[in-house]
Amino acid sequence: MKRLSILSLIAFGTMLVLGSCERTVERYCFTVSNKAPKVGERTTLDAKCSEGVDLYHWNFGDGRDTVTKTNTVDHAFEHPGQYEITLHSTHLQIQDGCGPNPAANAGARQSVTVEN
Repeated sequence: MKRLSILSLIAFGTMLVLGSCERTVERYCFTVSNKAPKVGERTTLDAKCSEGVDLYHWNFGDGRDTVTKTNTVDHAFEHPGQYEITLHSTHLQIQDGCGPNPAANAGARQSVTVEN
């Protein structure tokens, strides 16, 4: 009788572990209010077209980045040049022993050219 109980617990524990690996599919996209801003001019990035995202990790391509809970962010570039802005997942590559997270490499990119 004890063996049956132990086997039942192992099977139940396995079901709990398998169930905990479910992930929400994240889709990233965003628009840029001005793809040719002047130095110091604020540009709005809007990711309302993204789906399943709780935290937005923005990398502005100029050495600065931020994580927001909202789908919009403003940014001003300090120097002229071309910058690649990326929006991507904040999830870890490997999470809770569940294997690679397919959302970890998901993201969207756009370029802006900042003028004097």
